[in-house]
Amino acid sequence: MKNIFETLKLLEEHIAPLKESEIISLENALGRVLACDLYAKKNLPSFNNAALDGYAFNYDDINAPLKIMGTILAGDKTPYKLKKNECFKIMTGALMPENADTILMLEEENLEKGFLVIKTKPKRFNAFRFKGEEQKEGELLLKRGQKLNAAMITLLAAQGIYKIKVIKKPSVAVFSSGNELKEPWEECDSLSIYNANALAVQALLNDYNPCYLGIIKDEFNASLKALQNNQFDLIITSGGASVGEADFMDRALKELEFKEIFNEIKARPAKPTKLYQKDNKLILILPGNPMAAFLSCFIFAKKILNLLEGNTEKERKINALMGEDLKLKARRNNLILGNLENGIFTPFNHNQFGSAMILPLVKSTFLLISKEEQESILKGESVQLIYL
Repeated sequence: MKNIFETLKLLEEHIAPLKESEIISLENALGRVLACDLYAKKNLPSFNNAALDGYAFNYDDINAPLKIMGTILAGDKTPYKLKKNECFKIMTGALMPENADTILMLEEENLEKGFLVIKTKPKRFNAFRFKGEEQKEGELLLKRGQKLNAAMITLLAAQGIYKIKVIKKPSVAVFSSGNELKEPWEECDSLSIYNANALAVQALLNDYNPCYLGIIKDEFNASLKALQNNQFDLIITSGGASVGEADFMDRALKELEFKEIFNEIKARPAKPTKLYQKDNKLILILPGNPMAAFLSCFIFAKKILNLLEGNTEKERKINALMGEDLKLKARRNNLILGNLENGIFTPFNHNQFGSAMILPLVKSTFLLISKEEQESILKGESVQLIYL
């Protein structure tokens, strides 16, 4: 049995990116993972231009009255040229005239007898945007495995790169397991339990549009039928993961020739989590208790899907200081929920909760995963948080 960090490393060793890719347009690119490197098609900017409204002139003429030769508007492709002691009024984004190297901002304009006289002197090259200063034609824009965000899409649009190759999204199926479960839209007596986990998993993995396939009854044949579905890259089910309930799942998975990647994790409350693999198909069994299922899905299902999608970006963590002394049980990772204010992390209810609870998830914004050997975290100690 491994801890969380060892298990995440184990996933990297066992799960390779899907080989299938597809071509999509930029409107559908947000959150998708690039299947190949992308290179600049043109210089950025593609021509020398003005960074603001003002007057374009040659810095060597800064002390002389400058004759205004006209106005250059953005979009005007006419090649203008300055002579000695001349300038052009120019708008933001407009093509710089030849021989001009500096712009006086419009707010500092001073006209005397129709000539521009520069009294507030800018630095040479002020507001001059050079051709290719940000990106040169042929340079690497984005790497394979990068997950596209809005800024990256802006960059590609500025390059005229409209169709891109991305890794095909993994297909995901979701089950729940247990005779005691009722769906939220069904009538539920006091001795039955509403199925919260399936919708939690679907919400956490919403970007992958998971397919919900219902509740698996605690029977061998029901488990076998549900788990033999081979049209999905990842099947996720909750419940049936503890020692007493696992027989049907284990028997069914062995019958279907799935191999165990891990069985239980040294962590609270995500201990009864299991992962099985057959060829390129994966089955993740989450704990039945809602908090344990939620956190296990958040940590492991997301990691699995990132690996399947070839996402090379590392999870962002936030540095903070611990807001109180906290005693921990060592020889496991402790999952600590809480909130951050002014750089201080405060655990929810002093880290007192049960794995069947849901309210601590609602009341918390951040997750801290302790190291296996930690017996305490002291007030003022530096910690790293994950945004939930």
